[in-house]
Amino acid sequence: MSSRRRLLSALAPHRWVLEPALAVVLFGAWFVTGLPFDIAAALALVFYCAAVALSRTLPGVALGLIWVAVLLELTEQSSLRGSFRVIAAIAVVVALVGVASHGGRVLRWLDLASAILLAPATAYLFTVRGDLKFPQFGPVIGGYYTSQGVGFLLMSLLLAVIFVAAWLLGFLVARQRAAQAGSAEGGVVGGQGPSVLVWLASSGGAEVAEDDADRAQLVRRLTRTQLTVDIVGAVLFQVFCLLVGEQDRAAAFLVITVFAVAVALRRMSPAVALSLAWLAAVLQMTTGHSILVSDLGVLIVLYATAAYGDRVVRAAGLISAGIGAFVAALYLTVTAAVAQGYYDLLSSQIASVALQFAFLFVVSVTVLGLSWVLGLLVRTWRNARAARRARDEAELVRDRAVEDVVVEQERTRIARDMHDVVAHSLAVVIAQADGARYARQSDPDAVDEALATIASTARSALGDVRVLLAELRASGPTGPGLPGDPDRPVAHDGPQPSLADLELTVDHIRSAGLDVRLERTGAVERLGSAQQLAAYRIVQEALTNALRHGDTSRPASVVLAEEPADGGSGPGARPPGLVITVRNTMRDSIESTSTGPGGTGSVPRVGHGLPGMRERASLAGGSLTAGPVEGEFVVSAFLPGAPVGATT
Repeated sequence: MSSRRRLLSALAPHRWVLEPALAVVLFGAWFVTGLPFDIAAALALVFYCAAVALSRTLPGVALGLIWVAVLLELTEQSSLRGSFRVIAAIAVVVALVGVASHGGRVLRWLDLASAILLAPATAYLFTVRGDLKFPQFGPVIGGYYTSQGVGFLLMSLLLAVIFVAAWLLGFLVARQRAAQAGSAEGGVVGGQGPSVLVWLASSGGAEVAEDDADRAQLVRRLTRTQLTVDIVGAVLFQVFCLLVGEQDRAAAFLVITVFAVAVALRRMSPAVALSLAWLAAVLQMTTGHSILVSDLGVLIVLYATAAYGDRVVRAAGLISAGIGAFVAALYLTVTAAVAQGYYDLLSSQIASVALQFAFLFVVSVTVLGLSWVLGLLVRTWRNARAARRARDEAELVRDRAVEDVVVEQERTRIARDMHDVVAHSLAVVIAQADGARYARQSDPDAVDEALATIASTARSALGDVRVLLAELRASGPTGPGLPGDPDRPVAHDGPQPSLADLELTVDHIRSAGLDVRLERTGAVERLGSAQQLAAYRIVQEALTNALRHGDTSRPASVVLAEEPADGGSGPGARPPGLVITVRNTMRDSIESTSTGPGGTGSVPRVGHGLPGMRERASLAGGSLTAGPVEGEFVVSAFLPGAPVGATT
């Protein structure tokens, strides 16, 4: 067990301490920044901290405490300091994440509704009741300047983005924890340990019900190379933004840094990267920045959500593209209007402001949407490539299985052929022996003749038995098809063909439309019955393949040539035998990569012919090669011959 796994296993029983520790930190920050003396404000902050502490163990109570704290603040008459409001907002974000991570299905969706509704309430506390004040200019509506109303709406929108992003993060943590619910606590999932983020957010062993089949992967496990490339790329991105963009403000540096972190995490955790990108955008708008070079990070993150995220993250990226375009257009329009003083002439400039907003929205949604669509296209291309690779591998496995089946079927057919031949030879031996035994007294010369026949037949049968023992016989085999009808199976119950029957096979092929030139050289019939049967089947199969897959407008050639011994001695010497060469013109270049119909082009499909011919030649003691040679398909086989006088 690695040191990291040992550390996580040791801390697992004490995981519940995380949220109370965060609550204590927030409470301590409250003391450091100044304790409010108003009892309602103090009680509200206590409720905020309690909600954070109970967000894991009692998520429903934590959500209720958040609402109680907000309502207490709304009843407070005096303005609260900005540091107090920031601590309260952080507590709301942490509690929303905890409730979404550990709550049930109904509570989880109530948490989402609360995130949306808490945004305007918190914005009201920030702007109207807090230290964050907007300039007062423009027409007065309901006792408030137009600038104050627009500022309140913009702040509500920004806080809604932050709260919903926090909820989404907790929701994805819950879904991934549900996917790991079947594994041991802190154990191995799919051969790898869980991430620290999910481990910290897990429920401590409680059973989690989740029926969504498309479960999120909050943290994707990357290779060392991918992780290095992402980190180095993020550092270079930040350096580029600092060199090209604005450098004189600390807020700009903070925005660029957050964007760089989002870029670094885009592949490891697209959901976290999307949340950080929204946080950076909110910081950019609240600090008064216009367009920065670091905004390119938004495009990179949107691309990553579509390319690497699951179904929920992809949907969140698409929704973020639409909402982000609206927020960016509204922010740029409002800041431009304020800078140009349009609110002093609102009645005459409203059309210009609306037109500017529409133009910026169309441009923003186009740029952001294209980034998301590009990621989706890359994801589709990657999935298609993986599917093609899996299909090719499946075809290779299928071809190997087909070849194994073909070889086994061919062995069965050969065993049956040899059984018939050997049975005939033994029947002859028995008949000759019985006849010689009965005729010994009356016709002594018949005994010598019978013994000669028995010796000749036994020699031939011995070679056949040697081949027969190479293969076990299976039941119910059928032979190859007739030359004129290759797909029609025929039984091998009758007399077995030999080279003497080859003329009939050639005539069948000629009548089917392929001109065949047959040439014999030497004593080609000097073979045992097993070798003759193998030679006949090899020529038959080669001509059948030529008829089916070759160019029938050009003639095929069959050459049967006797080959003498090479004169050598020892195990490497080649015995005398028969060389079979069958040539036919191929139909086109595409079929030269396939041994039969049904090839895909990328992976040739193995047919029944070539494996069967090779097996016949091998079991007959010979060898066979086949393949394209300069536009022709050439089958070349060698079969060893039997000694003179050993034929039957």
